[in-house]
Amino acid sequence: MTGSEAASQIEYYARALRAPRISEAFRRLGDQARDAGWSHEEYLAAVLSKEVSEREASGAALRIKAARFPGHKTLEDFNFDHQPSADRNLIAHLGTSVFLTEAKNVVLLGPPGTGKTHLAAGIGIKAAKAGHRVLFDTATGWVTRLQEAHSRGNSPPNSSGCAVTAC
Repeated sequence: MTGSEAASQIEYYARALRAPRISEAFRRLGDQARDAGWSHEEYLAAVLSKEVSEREASGAALRIKAARFPGHKTLEDFNFDHQPSADRNLIAHLGTSVFLTEAKNVVLLGPPGTGKTHLAAGIGIKAAKAGHRVLFDTATGWVTRLQEAHSRGNSPPNSSGCAVTAC
């Protein structure tokens, strides 16, 4: 089999597997593998790693977009100097999304301008990047959603994912 035949087969297999990043990466990584003397297993691992990491990043980006956050606010960008009463360790812990696996709720309460929306979005973005489906809304928005679902006789929207609210 020639190199171009092998490349054609790889491209076909990548399409059949719905793994488009393999088609984009296998030549470049093949050159890198030859130059560095990688084993076949190391090369294959690099190609598959590229596909998986890009797929995860793409999925996270789609979940973040679907969540309808009011801007891209991260926990890393939160200014603790403006809100010294915020517990850094607790917020860092919330960013791990462990509360989701424990089926616990997080409620952020306080007057306007204290960073609740920023923290809620940051926690939600971390959860989306960890693979959880997330939906952001205000407390008023959630009440409206629940009332509409109740009047239709439906369960609340996003009942199997992560709901993020800043009250």
